Amino acid sequence: MWTTLCLACNRGVMRSRALNYRLVGFLGVGAWILFWTTSVLLGSFRPSYSHVVNTISELGAVGTPYAIDWNILGFIIPGTLLGIVGAVIVRTVMPKPSTLRTVATLLLVVSGLGVAGQGLMPADMVNGVADITSTSTRAHFICSLISGAAWAVGALMLVGPMKRNPSWRGLHIVSALLVLLTLVASLTLRGIVPDGLAQRIGDAFFCAWFVVMSLKLVRLEKKPPGTIHSVEGGGPV
Repeated sequence: MWTTLCLACNRGVMRSRALNYRLVGFLGVGAWILFWTTSVLLGSFRPSYSHVVNTISELGAVGTPYAIDWNILGFIIPGTLLGIVGAVIVRTVMPKPSTLRTVATLLLVVSGLGVAGQGLMPADMVNGVADITSTSTRAHFICSLISGAAWAVGALMLVGPMKRNPSWRGLHIVSALLVLLTLVASLTLRGIVPDGLAQRIGDAFFCAWFVVMSLKLVRLEKKPPGTIHSVEGGGPV
């Protein structure tokens, strides 16, 4: 009787965790839908704005139309969601507490907060050019650099654990490839193609990583309760 009761409770806990993973996965996908949809929508309200020429940060630059809307809907909300999603991805990839898990979690949370920080500290623009003497502009670009660097390192730290985790095996190659493509696009395309396009290509690979990993969280819910032991969470870091 007690064995049956324990098994029933365990299945209930597993279902609850799997449902939470699924919800977080949808939040990860939703964050990027919100980001890209808002950028297209608000960009369309500015006839002179070009998604090929102008950078994304210009949508939220101080004094521009709908800047507050973009900074909230394009940076702050998606960034906060990505921080949460990143932490859950790490916990499912590395279910057992470890220093590696703690550092990877911290990096992906910082990456998401870096995106949000760009909305809290928008750039100042003078005649369409970022004013690098502005404290807000410097803080904006620092947040951008921190976000990208923290994500790249954190994502690469997950490659080995993904390879060892049966539930995530195969995605370690995808993860490493998307990090590489993001870095290549971010470091080499400026000057070759217009700034706006170069930035969006790099952001697309960055976005693709979160979408792929978020969809994996959604699919984890579809497995029978007894088969998701590899993503069972450990204690707090």
